[in-house]
Amino acid sequence: MKRSIGIEVFYFLDRWSDDQTAVFSRVADAGYDGAEISFVAGRDIDTKKISRAAAAAEIEIVCSTGLTRELDISSPVAEVREAGKLHLRRCLDAAAELRSPVLGGVTYAPWMFFPDGDLNDNRKRSAECLHAVAEDAADLGVDICLEVVNRFETSLFNTVADCLVFIDAIDHQSVKVEVDTFHMNMEEDDLAAAVRQATGRLGHVQVAANNRRAPQFGHIDWAAFRAALDSIGYDRWVVFETFPNPAVETGRSTYAWRPLADDVDLEARDAAAFIRRSIA
Repeated sequence: MKRSIGIEVFYFLDRWSDDQTAVFSRVADAGYDGAEISFVAGRDIDTKKISRAAAAAEIEIVCSTGLTRELDISSPVAEVREAGKLHLRRCLDAAAELRSPVLGGVTYAPWMFFPDGDLNDNRKRSAECLHAVAEDAADLGVDICLEVVNRFETSLFNTVADCLVFIDAIDHQSVKVEVDTFHMNMEEDDLAAAVRQATGRLGHVQVAANNRRAPQFGHIDWAAFRAALDSIGYDRWVVFETFPNPAVETGRSTYAWRPLADDVDLEARDAAAFIRRSIA
């Protein structure tokens, strides 16, 4: 089964606000089919510029985003939830223009925010907002993907099983699970079994080693992981994501306290070859 492979652009970038199109040629040179970009840096999205740059580099685009405290769809404040829904709708419009099949990321609550009180209230509000936004996603042909991240980055859910319960509450076919093997390594008893749990509802896959280095390092059983993807008929993107430089904003804010790549471009190329050979 052939799956397209990509790399998250912030692998190459120093700041979240950097021009993401500036590294498209490096993505192509490393052997990837596409670049995963993010709309977290702001609401102004120049889709025409991104499309031109992607066409020039002969790559495709996959989109993700995130929510701030001011855009929190799990918030008890109605105005904040409405602002969050508007943000997600704008991101969905941009993703559709860029022909991305998904809008992934931590799309259900602010990253690194741990609310007080009963988390079920936050889950309920988030699910209600996502159901409303999913109606627009369906019209655009873009799936909203919910990235399952570890307990140190969100408290709403941390396993595929709990994400599926949350998606059941959303009750919309345009909302899917997104898995990332770095997070799965911390939270799942069995990565392959977790993938199989998401049969029919897995929308996006990100990969990195257990230590968040490139996937050719570390101890994850990639043969079992790939077999699980094959067994559920997953035919979408496999994207390498890490933030390797501890001296810059993207690395420091994701807790890379030591270098995660000795040679960024060389290891990106090696990762592309490894993903094609062993995962995709």
